[in-house]
Amino acid sequence: MSHSRVAVTHYCERASDLFWAEPINATTNLIFLIAAFILIRKLQRFEEPFPKVWDIWLLSILIAGIGIGSFLWHTFATPWAELADVIPIGLFITLFLISFLLRILRLDTSWIVFWTILFLGFTFYLLNRLPSDLLNGSVFYLPAWIGVWLLVISCKIIDLKHVNRLVYAAVAFTLSLSFRTIDQMVCAFWPWGTHFLWHLMNGLALYFVMSVLIAGSMYEFGPDEREKMIETNAE
Repeated sequence: MSHSRVAVTHYCERASDLFWAEPINATTNLIFLIAAFILIRKLQRFEEPFPKVWDIWLLSILIAGIGIGSFLWHTFATPWAELADVIPIGLFITLFLISFLLRILRLDTSWIVFWTILFLGFTFYLLNRLPSDLLNGSVFYLPAWIGVWLLVISCKIIDLKHVNRLVYAAVAFTLSLSFRTIDQMVCAFWPWGTHFLWHLMNGLALYFVMSVLIAGSMYEFGPDEREKMIETNAE
């Protein structure tokens, strides 16, 4: 069976090619499903027509997809499972950037296209210039990490409300990236590794960035809708 598996030693916790070789890494993906459930419940209670918030709905669903894809990767550990892991992440990062530029920074379409293409181009360049195993494979997420801190700086410059939530997200993402990077380093004295903390902190980071998006979006609507959104986000 091992011939169909890939990178079975990529994570500290995985010591074999068995389906349940990474129980902690696999089960901690529940954090993404929980975050997605809470976000979807908030959207349902907001009762805003789908066309106005379709991107927020899709982003919330993608968070669930991230959890499912990561679970498949940490259990099956096959090439198709790896794709199931990384594709939802890539889609979320791209769509979130577009939604944030539109809803929070209120940029024109031309600027949104410009910054999105620039980000994707920078990501492609960086991933092709740096070794794929750099930082224990965390190099894949470096563009997103740089991007979220640039968004924090942008929001601070324009004194945007709810920016603290974005700071929380950036800090959580920084911690999660650190835990992902040191996973193999701690194997000698901590056989479970730290990759599961990458999942838990990422779940928090995604929830915080979505909270910023939802809270910021309420200013697009009328007074009654805005009040409803405030109550929903306060819970």
